[in-house]
Amino acid sequence: MTRRADTAEGGAMRTAEKRWWDGPWPWLVYLIFLPLPWLWKLPDAATLFASALAVTAFLPLYVAAHRWQGLKLIGACAAITAIGIALAAAPVGWTVFSIYAASAMGHARPRSVAIFGIAAIAVATTLTGVMLAQPTLWWFPGTLLVVMTGGATISREAFYERTQALLATQEEVRRLAGTAERERIARDLHDVVGRTLTLVALKADLAGRLLDRDTDATRAEVEAIAAAARAGLADVRAALAGQAGGGLAQELSASIAALRTAGVHGTLIGEAADVPTNAGAVLAMTLREAVTNVIRHAGARHCTIHVVAGPADVHLVVEDDGVGLSSREGHGLTGMRQRLVAAGGALHLASARPGTRLQASVPS
Repeated sequence: MTRRADTAEGGAMRTAEKRWWDGPWPWLVYLIFLPLPWLWKLPDAATLFASALAVTAFLPLYVAAHRWQGLKLIGACAAITAIGIALAAAPVGWTVFSIYAASAMGHARPRSVAIFGIAAIAVATTLTGVMLAQPTLWWFPGTLLVVMTGGATISREAFYERTQALLATQEEVRRLAGTAERERIARDLHDVVGRTLTLVALKADLAGRLLDRDTDATRAEVEAIAAAARAGLADVRAALAGQAGGGLAQELSASIAALRTAGVHGTLIGEAADVPTNAGAVLAMTLREAVTNVIRHAGARHCTIHVVAGPADVHLVVEDDGVGLSSREGHGLTGMRQRLVAAGGALHLASARPGTRLQASVPS
């Protein structure tokens, strides 16, 4: 599905860049207007020779003008216009060359150069017709088409540029969304796997100490290890599906139990009942990582968890009496901060003397 979508997007990108009728060859059909006056008066040999020579000189310049930019493009357009002017005295539709020059000039960048060049071609065409005292019908439609064709080319190029910019913006949005999703999965997996492995390690150590003394207690700890592993597997699946982060009440209970398993006395102040669901889900993942850090790194004996649901925001405070703040913020705290900021909240860390005080807040 993704590959098919990418293919469609690539096709849209190529379409925006260049379509078959934007190339030089299809538009050569308008050279049919060059011999149009011959319907009223058959040309002589000199007119035929001059027309053939003009077309021969025009074709390579016209093709090159679709590939060049800058001074080369301006020079090619000037040469094409000059070919038409040189042929103006003959009974041919000479203004067709001016129209081709204006169309090519519409590709010039910056756009001010294109506008100035098209205006110069229109003026040169008009002056040529007037100076040769040709009937207005011979040169005025050509001048009008110079302006219209050149303006249409400028408008079309501007449309392609806007389309290209839009496609690039959409691609950047998709890239940023993919990056954000990978970062979310990494944060959730870090929190989920960290808690699960910490509990498994603690219970495995406890089971090892009880193995020779209390078979029933050892069996209970082994069963608890299996239950923790299964719960961790379910949490990993939920994280990959974007459903990580259960209710705050459930996480509060699990955190107190995890602290107890680690030999840390946990105290809970406040209730999770008044916390909105969305805020509770974010704070639940924050609490999970905070308590995991207390268990793994703090070396604390006591840990207090305080939940305050205010009218504007919800505060979660985790305070321990352990070794205090580290000089370097690890991946867990970085992910915690990113998650809270994405939800419109904030994270504050401070020394509790002894220990660490973590305060997380999200809008209610």
